[in-house]
Amino acid sequence: MKQRKRGIDVNVNLLSVAIVHLDRLRHNYEIIEKATTKGTGIIPVIKADAYGHGMLRVAKALEDYSSIAYLAVAHAREGIDLRKSGITKGILILSCFDSGDIEQMYRFGLTPVIHSIEILKQVGECARALGLRIPVHLKFDTGMARLGINPMDAERALELVIDYSSSLQLDGLMSHFSDSESDAEWTQRQNRLFNQIVDLFNSRGLEPRYRHIANTGAIFLHKNTHHNCIRPGLALYGYLPHRQLKNIVDLKPVLEVKSQLISIHQLKAGEGISYGRSFVADKDMRVGVVAFGYADGLFRSLSNKMECIVNGKRCKGIGTICMDMFMCDLTDIDASVYDTVTIIGSDGSESITADELAEKAGTINYEILTNIAKSDRIKRIYRGD
Repeated sequence: MKQRKRGIDVNVNLLSVAIVHLDRLRHNYEIIEKATTKGTGIIPVIKADAYGHGMLRVAKALEDYSSIAYLAVAHAREGIDLRKSGITKGILILSCFDSGDIEQMYRFGLTPVIHSIEILKQVGECARALGLRIPVHLKFDTGMARLGINPMDAERALELVIDYSSSLQLDGLMSHFSDSESDAEWTQRQNRLFNQIVDLFNSRGLEPRYRHIANTGAIFLHKNTHHNCIRPGLALYGYLPHRQLKNIVDLKPVLEVKSQLISIHQLKAGEGISYGRSFVADKDMRVGVVAFGYADGLFRSLSNKMECIVNGKRCKGIGTICMDMFMCDLTDIDASVYDTVTIIGSDGSESITADELAEKAGTINYEILTNIAKSDRIKRIYRGD
């Protein structure tokens, strides 16, 4: 991209960028850290490429905090990539692996989460056959009804851990809240059940190093669920799973997404625009074309609903969002080709968040973040490192 008076960044070769503010990431981490009692371990969840923010750079920005117990990812491959890139912190594999991954996980120092009796047996047998002793966390289903050992099988799981004690090291017990931000009664029920499981293991002399169930909502709303470790995810990136939490904690959105105007033209009253002519002008208009579409992660369901910011002013998206671009109404805005368009982030006094886009798209902020910044057509720029 040649030097221009206006535009995203003269050093960037792509039309669209995702700007990741690592100083805001650390601000959010420290807010989370202050919400816990001293000595509580923290397991930042950086799966799904750190919710679209870039797993490696997020890991590097956080790894010097002494309070980090583990970094959590979903797949063994994610953990291996982190190790190959020099990350030395403990890495917890939350959900996706099979017995074929065991030797690799041991080789790269990864800790698997075991969520069924069958997998516990498989991992134990595999580790025994390989002559290994690997650390594991056992996950119990206390009410999420997704992954986890049935609490009715806790005694059986305990016996298997003892049987495989020469091959498995029980490093953690965990569970997962299903509704911590809006159903306090259910959350406390889950926590009581988890406490019973922890007590059972402790009564048999098995006292794992970490016990964790608290996610973002529970970190701020249910302090008694922190045990000795917490697992923040969304909050790291500056967002919260429920509106009520916004009055409790001051987080900063880490991600900004910006593109450029690549064309400006006139649309006369009565003329339609884009596929299906889903928008027809009721007056003469000045239309801008933005180099960002659903192939870049913008939900097509935002057609005729979203707004963007151009030169400090909001403008409405018009017409059906296309694969590579969307259109916006520039009638009342002084704008030129190559001007920056803010899709998520701030410009002047105006700001657009993933929450706003999620509400208009009929989804959740998690999905906006993980979808909108994953395209390889968008260059990530890291600031505040």
